[in-house]
Amino acid sequence: MTAVDDVKARLDIVDVVSQRVPLQRSGNSYKANCPFHQEKTPSFHVFPDRQSWRCFGACATGGDVLSFVMRAEGLEFGDALRQMAQQAGVTLPQRGQNPQNQVAHKINEDTRAYFQRTLASAQGSSTREYLEQRGLDKQAIEAFGIGLSPSDGESLKNHLVREGYSQEELASAGVVRAGDDNVNHDLFRGRLMFPIRDAHGNLVGFGARSLDGSEPKYLNSPQGALFDKSRLLYGMDRARTDVRKEGAVIVEGYMDAIAAHQAGFKNVVAQMGTALTEFQVDEIRRLTGKMTMALDQDAAGQAATLRSLDVVLDNFRTKTVSNQGSSSTAEADPRIIVMPPGQDPDEVIHRSPSDWTKLVESAIPAVTFRINAITSQGDTTSPEGKAKCVAEAAPFIHLLGSGIQQANAVELLANNLDVPIDTVKAALSRPSVARRARRPEQQRPAASTASPFARLDHDPMEEHCLQLLLGFPDLREAADGLRSEFFQRHENKEVFTRWLDAGPGMGKDETLAAVRRNGDDAVTGQLDLLSEKPLIALDATKRVASFLEVVSRLEERNLRSLKSEEVIRFAESPPDIEDGEHDDILRLNQQFKKNEGLRRGQAQEISG
Repeated sequence: MTAVDDVKARLDIVDVVSQRVPLQRSGNSYKANCPFHQEKTPSFHVFPDRQSWRCFGACATGGDVLSFVMRAEGLEFGDALRQMAQQAGVTLPQRGQNPQNQVAHKINEDTRAYFQRTLASAQGSSTREYLEQRGLDKQAIEAFGIGLSPSDGESLKNHLVREGYSQEELASAGVVRAGDDNVNHDLFRGRLMFPIRDAHGNLVGFGARSLDGSEPKYLNSPQGALFDKSRLLYGMDRARTDVRKEGAVIVEGYMDAIAAHQAGFKNVVAQMGTALTEFQVDEIRRLTGKMTMALDQDAAGQAATLRSLDVVLDNFRTKTVSNQGSSSTAEADPRIIVMPPGQDPDEVIHRSPSDWTKLVESAIPAVTFRINAITSQGDTTSPEGKAKCVAEAAPFIHLLGSGIQQANAVELLANNLDVPIDTVKAALSRPSVARRARRPEQQRPAASTASPFARLDHDPMEEHCLQLLLGFPDLREAADGLRSEFFQRHENKEVFTRWLDAGPGMGKDETLAAVRRNGDDAVTGQLDLLSEKPLIALDATKRVASFLEVVSRLEERNLRSLKSEEVIRFAESPPDIEDGEHDDILRLNQQFKKNEGLRRGQAQEISG
């Protein structure tokens, strides 16, 4: 039995779900209003015998106890497993933990403590005055671990060496670097120090602000196994719960985020650079679809915000993130805060928290801002220029779907271009424009329940599928029909999800590295197992056929699980069925027939 199986075996899904959702007995199952979407008639069911749950309504998704916790709490697989393991009293093995990373974490914590002591000493008196002038109180300084690096370039190194660390470990952790004399010196000297933690609270590096006007103004820890600023959001470890409840407000600087938290705005995080990255947007979207970005009035600030905005809107348009709440892009609500000229968020917050609240509440919808930017920067005088503006705005308008928001966006674009609304609508409907704007086809997720291999420590069918994907990058195109819900074992589902995130264009080794990440989480052992298992040699044609067959078998298994849950639900008296659910049932039967036809065709191809 694997650690995942052990955790699940000690938990009762009814107990876990009922801690978060009020359940009502209904025949052999339990029901409630779905916690993941608004509804009047209960469509959320928990099946004790199968230890599974499913929403038969708008979500059309389901799973087991771990997938419920991941969705309800906005957690990734490893975090949900650790939380449930603690609840179940299971000690998880430290499989694959990187000793070098453990040492680096400890060096970072010792470094933080040293910087904090330096700030509190006589050496830090002028820096403490500076922080007081910036409006930060002692509680905020302590909570965020703000410190001061000594200016001599040797004190930190000497302290850490006395603590027992080697020069190589300090260099690997990124707190020292070799100078022109080939001797290690402190990386940070005479700077205001901001410890940077990942979303789970691990101290992965530092941001350092110059105090004497020297360049660069900001200096970060070097890029490495722990510190990757493109994947980090400053303050997310403290903001995570409030972001999930209230949405995320994104500012540019450390001081902005700290000032916000000090004033009680706990859902604020800071980007680690001039513009948001796709990884940072993914991190936020796992928690919420509501993100609001503060905009500087200067040209550089507006350009950076446009870059961030395009990353955000493209992410919503092309990707489905389903770790929490809903996987639908309908919940997308990116907005822009236009800051008063010459003022940063921390200045506004210190002067008047109520003014900051008003700025957040009056934030402009991102699509509105983007349309205004397109038409203000483009040619709106010639027919060709106007057509180009429509084509550029089309992906963002189509993101809104049909409804009032899209109608308002179309009207805004028509007014900005000084053309009739019907002309804009006609242009947006042209095949060439609609094709560019259309989101990639996204299947609604379906439920996952017990596998035929549930009593084993592995699932041979899932593992064969993943071995083919990991070993042969050319199969990515053939994997269009493969969905994460086809995988029953969480380790395999997480491997597949990371494989999807890695994206096309990577070789075998690059893909494995992207899936492995830091090599210290619950997936590493499963990835090692997949890499070590022998795989029967096949030519390219037979390999594709074998892959398509196993995908079809996984889909068939998933459909049968869905059908079983439908049967249990319809055995209730009376069944609760909302309008439109008959269509879902019909669609499920049609999928069955389609799958059977594909299976017959594949069998003939393989036998022939």
